[in-house]
Order: sequence, then structure tokens, then C-alpha cells
Amino acid sequence: MSERLRNLVTVVVLATMATALVLLVATSPNDADRAEAIGTRIKCPVCQGESIANSPSQMARDMMALVSERVEAGADDQAIVDELLASYSGAVLLDPPASGATLVLWLAPLAAVAAGAGVIFWWRRHPSEEKPASVEPESERSRTRRLTPLLILSGAFAVIVVVAGFFLQDRDGPAAGVADLAGQDLEDVSNETMEAVITANAEHPEVDGMRLALAERYYEEGDFSSAFPHYLAVAESLNATEPQAVTALIRLGWMAWEGNGEAETAIDLLDQALSIDPASDTARYLKAQVLWCGAEDGDAAAQLLEEVLTDPGLEEDVRRFVDADLEAIRSGETCA
Repeated sequence: MSERLRNLVTVVVLATMATALVLLVATSPNDADRAEAIGTRIKCPVCQGESIANSPSQMARDMMALVSERVEAGADDQAIVDELLASYSGAVLLDPPASGATLVLWLAPLAAVAAGAGVIFWWRRHPSEEKPASVEPESERSRTRRLTPLLILSGAFAVIVVVAGFFLQDRDGPAAGVADLAGQDLEDVSNETMEAVITANAEHPEVDGMRLALAERYYEEGDFSSAFPHYLAVAESLNATEPQAVTALIRLGWMAWEGNGEAETAIDLLDQALSIDPASDTARYLKAQVLWCGAEDGDAAAQLLEEVLTDPGLEEDVRRFVDADLEAIRSGETCA
């Protein structure tokens, strides 16, 4: 091959690689584009074949909000995907879209690397023909001029490889999942999203706090059947804190009485709460209610109410309420 043609090939390859590098940098998606691209890769857990980016469900909106938050925080795409798959039961990876900026982002560095590798391979298979011995060795300047295109080509190839590696490497990150969500304001998280996170992280040491928050939400709504399994899980958890366990046992005890009229079970559960925290005014008051209304043991109920009234930190409106119940028991009134 002539020197002119060789230099022409070098220039063409360099131009191709430079163009690929410019496209790679210019088409790097912004935060909104990244969040959208990630969302189209994840199947909505409660939808029929839809991605979370296209689904109108509350869970999908919650998941997309989490994606946007992670993107704005600078998290790696793969780490965000891993977190979603680990945190939401039923979420699976869809085939990644191959269009628009995403297609260029993936193909540009690969094409550039392939072109550079092809040129180097060809160059090694077609070395320059040896010159006759009668020809004088070329000057240092001539050799430098001949080597310059190859040096430039090698440098450009190295830059492409580094940049492509930065964008395409698989950087694994831990899936924080429940720990991150537990640190957020759960008022903005739907019941179904919390259920999915809890299901996917049932053994996570921090899941008890989320369980309790969700159970309290169900309890306040009067949905005892949904609250019960979460309270029970917290009560039986080895990772639950004492206040969490006491709250769960108190709620279980009161639901046993108020929901099913099971006085004996309710008293047993409330006693378990008092064994952990003997000073719990709530446990003592509710046990007094069950003793008075369910076991018809007014004397035991009155004794517990008197203990509650000894608490100097008792709020005045609560104190008046307990005083009224105590007076009713002493007067021989039946539980209303």
C-alpha cells in the first residue's frame, strides 16, 4: 500500500473515532432522560407488561420518584436498577430499549473500539515492504513523520476505550432498599409500595419500623385484618426494639378484644407488653378496660387505673378520662 493511501486510511479512522467520541459525550442523557430510560427497563409489579415509566399505578409512580431521587443523588444506573429489583417484589428487568440516545450511547463507543482494533490488526498483518539494501535508511524526520499517524491513532483509541469503559462498565452497588425508604417520610409512600418493600426485605433488620408504621396506618383505618400480620411479625421479631415490641403487643391485645371479644387472649398480650415495659400507661389502661368490660373484674381494673393515675407525666385530659372510668367502677357501674 502506498504511503499516501496509508495516511488517508489513518485520517479516515481518526475522524470516525473522533466523531464517535463526540457523539458519546454529546448524547449523554440528562437526569430526566436517565430516569426515564431506567424506568422503561423495569416492569411494574402490579401491571400487565408495563414499565414503571409508562404505568399510571401508584406503585409505579412511587418507584419512578425513587429513581429520580437516586439519579439526582448521582447514583449509578445499575445500582438504581439493582435497588428496585431488590426492594419491590414482582419487579423484573425488561429488555432495555434500543432507540434514540440510548442506542447511540451503547453503539458509538463499541463501534469506535471495533474500528480501532480492526485498523491495528490490519496494520500488523500488512507491514511496510522492506526497502532494497541499496536505498539509504530514511532520515529520523521521515521516520517520525511516518510514525505520527500511528501514535495519534493509538492515543485516540486509548481515549475511546477509557470513555467507553466509564459508561459501559458494570458497577455493582448495594441495594439499600428498605433502609433508604425507612429514612423517608412514609406519609408520601403508598400502602402497596410499603407492602412490596416489606415482602422483598422480610429479613432486613430495619424492616420492623416500616412494618409498624404500615400496621399503624391500617389500625387507624380500622383495617384490623391487614394490620394484624404486621403487628404479629414485629412482636415476634428478634430485631424489634423494646418500644416497637410493646406497641405491637398492645395493638394485638386491643384488637383481640375489640375485634373478636377475646378477653383472655387480650389480657395475655397486654401482660406481655407490661413484662417488657411495666410503666406503660397505655398497656395498663387497656388491660383495665378488658378486665372491667370482658372479665368483669372491677377490682383488678380499678387497681390498674389507680396505678395509671400515679404517673406525674400523665396529660390532664387523659387523667380526667381515667378518673371518670375509675369513678364509674367504684360506683358499681357496668362497662358501657
